[in-house]
Amino acid sequence: MPFEYLREIAQTQLPLTVDQEANIDKLRVLRAADLVSVMLPSTTTADAQQFARVLAITPKGRQMLAQELERSP
Repeated sequence: MPFEYLREIAQTQLPLTVDQEANIDKLRVLRAADLVSVMLPSTTTADAQQFARVLAITPKGRQMLAQELERSP
């Protein structure tokens, strides 16, 4: 789930390079929701190794993480 991946990202040092296709797909969803700032690979380059670079968690993303923390016991 993309939100769980956001929690993982929050625990790492940024910028973060991601090369697993499943995680790049999660980053696409997180970016569409304005939760991360990320450089994504072009969707037209199928031959080359794909990677994304997470630059930051947006203020909206940090707010969602803080709300999640408040809800957990």
